[in-house]
Amino acid sequence: MKKLILIFCLSAHGLLAQVTFNVQSNYGYLNLKLTNVLPTDSCYYVNGVITDSTGQQNRFGSLFLKVGLDGDTIISKKLVVSNEQYLTWNAGLHADTEGNLATAGETPNGIFFLKYTQSGDTLFIKEYDNPYYPKESFITSDNLSQFEAGYYLSGIFLKPPELYRSDIVLYKLDHIGSVLYQKAYGSNLSDFIGSTIVENDGGLIIGAGRNNKNTNLQNFISRTHIFKVDSIGNIIWEYLSPQGQLRDIAYSMVKTPDAGVVIASGKGIEHPINASVGQLRWHAYIFKLNANHQQIWGRELRGVRHTGGTGVAKLVTATDDAGFVACGNLLEDKSFGEPKYGSWVFKVSNQGDSLWARYFTFVEGLDKYYEPVDMKATPDGGYILAGQQIDGLETFGWLMKLDSFGCLIPGCNANDGPNATEEAKAEMKLAIYPNPTSDFLNFELRSPRLPQRVSFRIVDSNGKVVKEMKSDSPRDTFILPVREWAEGAYILQAFEGNMLLTTDKFIVSH
Repeated sequence: MKKLILIFCLSAHGLLAQVTFNVQSNYGYLNLKLTNVLPTDSCYYVNGVITDSTGQQNRFGSLFLKVGLDGDTIISKKLVVSNEQYLTWNAGLHADTEGNLATAGETPNGIFFLKYTQSGDTLFIKEYDNPYYPKESFITSDNLSQFEAGYYLSGIFLKPPELYRSDIVLYKLDHIGSVLYQKAYGSNLSDFIGSTIVENDGGLIIGAGRNNKNTNLQNFISRTHIFKVDSIGNIIWEYLSPQGQLRDIAYSMVKTPDAGVVIASGKGIEHPINASVGQLRWHAYIFKLNANHQQIWGRELRGVRHTGGTGVAKLVTATDDAGFVACGNLLEDKSFGEPKYGSWVFKVSNQGDSLWARYFTFVEGLDKYYEPVDMKATPDGGYILAGQQIDGLETFGWLMKLDSFGCLIPGCNANDGPNATEEAKAEMKLAIYPNPTSDFLNFELRSPRLPQRVSFRIVDSNGKVVKEMKSDSPRDTFILPVREWAEGAYILQAFEGNMLLTTDKFIVSH
């Protein structure tokens, strides 16, 4: 396991301390992707999907983790069976009134609802088929939402004869997974579901999208679709993004105290690949609907340029109630200078104005980056992310705990524009953590007056250059693996062109 942990004092929100950590591990499996995280006062419950290489052949299944507040694993259990595959994708993870945990996922021929104990022991599994089974088996499990007496399980399915088009399917379940009703929602385009919110009246707000990407190679239609169903599945209101604009799926939603909804989606362009093929490329887009389901503001949050891989995975209410915090990927176009592969966490105000953004860049190779899948606010006022660290053809489970300012290395908020501290204004410096380190070196260049492009150089105690890297995003938190480096002292240097900006020392100790 590769991990960094930092405990620090914090006065905001009346908290005495917060813990930040970065954990990457495959827990002994060939591949692992963490998909759901549930924070509690005493631990984090996590699940994900594994490739199990034990035995004579690789098998696919699910992993349950109970993780301490410091990032250490307390319990690890797999769900791998010889004649079935139970894959707990990012549908959700919930605690019921009896203290058990509920989640959902997919099998090769259907979807399932699962409950297990807080120790990861399976209590029962209920399976559900495509509404057109056995003619068609494809169906996904995308969202599991909890209400007082049960759960809403939703996904998409293909229906014959138009197997290129998907509709949304919704199951209302009781607390043991028995089906109360099943409903389908669709159009003449392909419909996809991204998120759901349970209402106090027992209804459900569904964040979705519809497009023609399955049938068209250009001239795309893509619209955000949000609608509410009542407790028996009837649609009672709908919102569709403006016709003629390219908007993505409503990947995540938050209900606001004024009965509005804030949505994390994407706003895009159609980029021509050649004369007959186009591609949709996106910037993250956060917008709000009021109580009458009308858009009252929208903010496009931009990377270097539109790409097919930049977007938002999850959105939560900020722990200080002063806005919203989101996470996602930044995969910038390779044709634009130095490519950028990384993840980001950002905060917007209650009116959608950008307050801060944190970028996490894994600097060891273009095919290595973090992909957040789930994010939750934590009881101590911070945030925890779950996902995967992609390392070429390998994937590792990834958990990152951030403080209330979105910092992995505390103090990163010292750079936040007009609120920058006097200490940050006084000098440019490197923030390094942990130091000494054994697995990963994490560092930031801190100053409100950073150049647009910097380079870093690491030299050993003999003056030999062991690593050089460039970045056009100098405010990133850079994460560099050093587990195979020789023990000893190293110097990290930051340059603008040939001018040395600042330098600091760190120790590798295994």
